[in-house]
Parts: sequence; C-alpha cells; structure tokens
Amino acid sequence: MQALAGSNPASSASSQQGTIRPSGSQTPPATTSTPSRWPPAEDLAGRELVAALNVAAEQIVPGLSEEPARPTLRAHLLLLAAHGTDPLAQLAAAAGSRELNSADDRAAVLDWRLDDTGHRNAGQGPLPWLPGIPQGLRDHPMWGAYLAARSDLVRTLADETRATVADTDPPAWATQRGAVVPSSVVGDVQVWRAAMQVSPSDRRPTGPVQLQKAGRTWQVHLDRQVAGDRAAALQEWGWLLNQLSPNLITDPFAPMLADRLAAISRAGLDARQLLRIAITTGGPLPDEHAAAAVWWRIGTSTPPTKPPCSTRAPSSSARTRWMVPPVAYR
Repeated sequence: MQALAGSNPASSASSQQGTIRPSGSQTPPATTSTPSRWPPAEDLAGRELVAALNVAAEQIVPGLSEEPARPTLRAHLLLLAAHGTDPLAQLAAAAGSRELNSADDRAAVLDWRLDDTGHRNAGQGPLPWLPGIPQGLRDHPMWGAYLAARSDLVRTLADETRATVADTDPPAWATQRGAVVPSSVVGDVQVWRAAMQVSPSDRRPTGPVQLQKAGRTWQVHLDRQVAGDRAAALQEWGWLLNQLSPNLITDPFAPMLADRLAAISRAGLDARQLLRIAITTGGPLPDEHAAAAVWWRIGTSTPPTKPPCSTRAPSSSARTRWMVPPVAYR
C-alpha cells in the first residue's frame, strides 16, 4: 500500500498534487506546494510579466484578487504563458464568453472555462488527471530535468501502488461493494486514493468530490468503473429515485443503492415501498451522502410483514443479508 506525501513531480509547475511513497517509509512528507507558489512557471515568466498579469487581471475582472480560487487561476495563467500563449487574451475571452457575476467564486469559474480539457492546456501528465509539463518548462535549463525526473517518479510510484493489489487483501472500500471489483480498477482507485489523501476510514471508493475539472472527470470515470454492472440496476431504479428525490440520481452512492434495491426486491421484499418510506419519512435527506442515508434508513426500518406475491413474512435471514446498513455512513 502506498501513502501520499506532499507535492508530486511537477507540482510546482503544473498543479500536481502529491507524491506517493511507501507507507512504511521514514522519509517525511514533502510540503505540498500551493498553486500560487509555482516557482518554475513564475521564474520562466519573469517578474515584470507576473506583476503585469496581476494588474491586468484585476482590470479585466474587478475584484478578482479577492476571490478564493485566485491563486489557482493565477497559476493557470502562468502555465499558459509557459506555453507561449497570451494569458491575458485568454482570460479576457473566458470572462466575456458568458455571464460571470452571479458565480460564488468567479476565479474558479474562469479557471474552469480556460481549459476544456481539464489539463491546464499542458496535456496529460504522469497520472490521468494531472497536467503535463509545458514545453517552455521542459526546455528550461534549470527546471526541465528536475520536473521530468519528478514526473517519472510519480509514474513509478503509481505503478508500485497498482502492483501491490494482487498481493494484498482487498481494501475496505472494495469489500463492501457486494460484487467483485476488477483488480485493474482497484489498482487505479488505490492510486487515486493515495494521491488525493483519502482517509482509509472513508468507504467511498474515490472519497470526497473533487472540484477541479480534470480531477472530477477522472473521479466520475473511476466511480463508474467501480459500479460496473450496477448500471443495469440504476437503469431499473433510476427513474423512481429521480421521481422521489431528483438529487439522488447524481449521488456517487446511487449505483450501489440501486443494486441493493434490486437485490432486496429479488429477496421478496417490497423494495419500492421501503424506498418511498425511507425518502418521505425521517426528515430531509442530507446534502451529502443522501443515497447512503436512504440505504441506512431502509436498513434500520422494519420490512413489510408480507412481501409481494407471497403469504409468508420475510425471514430474518433475508433481512440480515440485505438490510445491513453501510458502516461508513452511520
């Protein structure tokens, strides 16, 4: 198993978040670099351009310097400059493309608009959601070799993390799925969890929802891979989930909830009735983990005394098998 330590290969230049290291290593974690401290890109741009960038950005979007995601946006603009692209022209185009003032964080919205690929215009880096090294930095006499070596290090450690999957017991998040998760998917998720520093106690396969575009895109991909053949169950139950509580269908736990609803239905319980009761009673569902909360309510409620198409009450074994609530969401 691998753990995450501080900043990864090209974090200073490419917003890459973390280097994976063996959990038993005594090497202290490196300090994670924040986007505003990307020395290579800033060094390449030069002090005059950096100062001009800050002033011009404030002129294009007044008050932008006060937005929470301003450091991330600033780093993105510096990477555009490292590519030889005019960052201010790109910023002006992004700001003028659609309405902006209603956003809670205009800097975050602009950062999202600037890059449709999610890789900060640098191409894919050592991990699917991380940007590559801009050519200007790759050719830099001081930073080029360093950044390339760090990028290679992340690839190596990610490969080591995947290789441990075959030799270790399945992680806790995988054992609660109710179906076998392919080892290749487990490996990819373990790399993600290490890089994103997901707590071992967090039973969600990919942990907290990521806001950055490339990270979120890969997270959704991994969640779908983990769900696997649960897609059929979600097609069966998705319409009812959407009808009873529209937000449920987009919850990361929704595929598992649908899978378990299908399972208890096959066991002879009235899954639709249980679902309706769980959603409409017990107060509002939480904003986060709503689908898991529904399953918890189902698991702690009393099942119908008579399952459909049967004159017999459901056995206690049926309840025990299908109604155990997920530990991580208690």
